[in-house]
Order: sequence, then structure tokens, then C-alpha cells
Amino acid sequence: MTLPSGLDLVVRLDRTVSTASHQSGDQFTATLDEPIVIDRLVIADRGARVEGRVVESDRAGRVRGRSFLAVELTNLHTDDGQIVPLRTTRFDREGEGQMKKTATRAGIGAAIGAAIGAIAGGGKGAAVGASTGAGAGAGSEAIRRGEEAELRSETRLFFRLEAPLEITEKL
Repeated sequence: MTLPSGLDLVVRLDRTVSTASHQSGDQFTATLDEPIVIDRLVIADRGARVEGRVVESDRAGRVRGRSFLAVELTNLHTDDGQIVPLRTTRFDREGEGQMKKTATRAGIGAAIGAAIGAIAGGGKGAAVGASTGAGAGAGSEAIRRGEEAELRSETRLFFRLEAPLEITEKL
């Protein structure tokens, strides 16, 4: 039996995979979310075990940069007990960057600073307060990292076989 190149594999993660807890080369497990059927023959039922590995895991830096996570499938457990090596496309996930949060906090800081400055010193005080508040808001975020890239437990992931795969059914 040949599984054709381009065959879609839909899996569901058993556990969360994250840039916070996983490094390149780490293994993970999942289950098939849809059966693999070729010529009306079930190769692997829904729920069959699938193994994968983290291809890339990069944590975000401070202020700039985003975390990045890439995974691929490596093995399929078939209904007749075989463990078949797979070559699939990668599934990529990028975490939210810190720049958006820094800009948001700077805007909030500017608004608060302007309000306090206006109360204390009128128009000129509002301008000084706004710039001071913006700096404080941005500065408080500069020491934080961007969000981790994460694939939560039970997340459905979509992969595609990159090369045809020959499977001999055991009787």
C-alpha cells in the first residue's frame, strides 16, 4: 500500500508544546483526528498514536522579536502494530511580539501623564506629563519578553506527507 505524497494528516496534540518548555529536537505525541484510509482500507484509525519532534524553538527577545515554534511528524502507529517513519511538512507558530504591547502601554502612560500634567500645570503641564508618561509606560514594558509561541493540548494541527510512503500490511 502506498500513502501518496500530499496526503493530509490531521492530528490533535496530547500535551502543550511551547517555546517556554520545549527545545529543538524534543519529542511530542499526538493522536490522529481523522483516520487514514487508502482504497477503502483503514491504515490508521482516528485516535491512532502519532509522534513528532520540535524542529525549531526560539524564545522572544526583549522589546523586539517574536518567539517561533515549528513542529513536524516523525512516526505513525498503524492499526496492525507497525511504527512507520513519516516525512511531513512543518507546522509553524509565532508568538505575539512585545512591540505592540510596548506601544499600547506607552499610549496609556501618555494619556495618564497628560491628565495629571493638565491638573497640575495646565496646557504646558499636560505636554510634559504626556511625554513623561509615555516614557514610563514604554520603559516598564522594555524589560519584558514577547509572548511564548504555544500549541496547547488538544490543538488540531494539519500536516502533509512530503514523499510517498510504502506500507506493507501485516497479517
